[in-house]
Amino acid sequence: MASESGSESIDIKATPERILDVVTDIDAYPKWNDEFKEAKVVDRDGSGRPSRAEFLLDAKIKTVRYTLAYSYPGTGVAWQNEEGGDVKLIKGSYDFAPNGDSTTVNYNFEIDPGFPVPAFIRKQAVKVIVHRALNGLKARAESGA
Repeated sequence: MASESGSESIDIKATPERILDVVTDIDAYPKWNDEFKEAKVVDRDGSGRPSRAEFLLDAKIKTVRYTLAYSYPGTGVAWQNEEGGDVKLIKGSYDFAPNGDSTTVNYNFEIDPGFPVPAFIRKQAVKVIVHRALNGLKARAESGA
């Protein structure tokens, strides 16, 4: 089965630091993203940032559990799933570019569910995931919560 990928950008009226704070507040994901049923940090790096986190996600057609490993390249954050979860591949990144009084956030996402999902549903799901992730991030970062 092939993976599906998507990318999108959005301007958020917040600093890159504020946006990174929201992205790395993994335990709060279920508060602002309904698909996340559970989210918890299991390891942190030397700077206190999440390096591994576990998730339980309602993917509508199936509830999936997976663990992501995080890295912090350049001006953003990236992640990829570890072996052993319910999904074959989840890989993504946010890159932050200051833009006046806002920040342009570029989001890249790739998934291979590892179980049968028709191609048209996979493609639509990736579009929805990317769009919801960016809009949820924008709302959370701009709210100051």
